[in-house]
Amino acid sequence: MVKIGIELRMTVMIVEQGREPYTERIWNDLDTLRKRIGNSNIEVIEYDKETLIIYDSEALANNLPINRYLNGLAIRGTFIIAGNNSKELDFISLTDEQIEEYTEMLSLNREEGLEL
Repeated sequence: MVKIGIELRMTVMIVEQGREPYTERIWNDLDTLRKRIGNSNIEVIEYDKETLIIYDSEALANNLPINRYLNGLAIRGTFIIAGNNSKELDFISLTDEQIEEYTEMLSLNREEGLEL
């Protein structure tokens, strides 16, 4: 049985290769996250105190193209940004402010203008 988080459904940002980031309300469980990423092997890193990045842990080994850069970190393949409930060690919904911030930061128009 899959453990469901405290927040049963959560609003997350999904960032796919070559597409603008978008939000989606998904179930807060590992199976759903794995399906959205496209691999059963996911990795979670703390991007900052309030957000987590969920991505394919085998993306580099599978030579997936770089999707986006976040503070110098090259993320390959589809990834999800979720809120961080550090007290309960669980995922939570992003706030409206976080959605606005990440939508702007991860926009394809902005990415194209960056010099690497």
